[in-house]
Amino acid sequence: MSTKQSLAIWELCRQGFPLSADDAAKCWKNGQRFDLREKFTVELGRSLEDLIDQCNWEIEKKTETA
Repeated sequence: MSTKQSLAIWELCRQGFPLSADDAAKCWKNGQRFDLREKFTVELGRSLEDLIDQCNWEIEKKTETA
């Protein structure tokens, strides 16, 4: 797990979304994107959304090179 992924998981837990943090960790561990928009109907904040987008980008690049 990358540093950004760990930070995103920590931030999700900190904001009160531990189950979503677990979902994100499972997705990224399996090389899949975590679809933030499917999980949340509330606004999480731009910085967390950007962080999750960066983590998804890392996963996409990792699977492209594999």
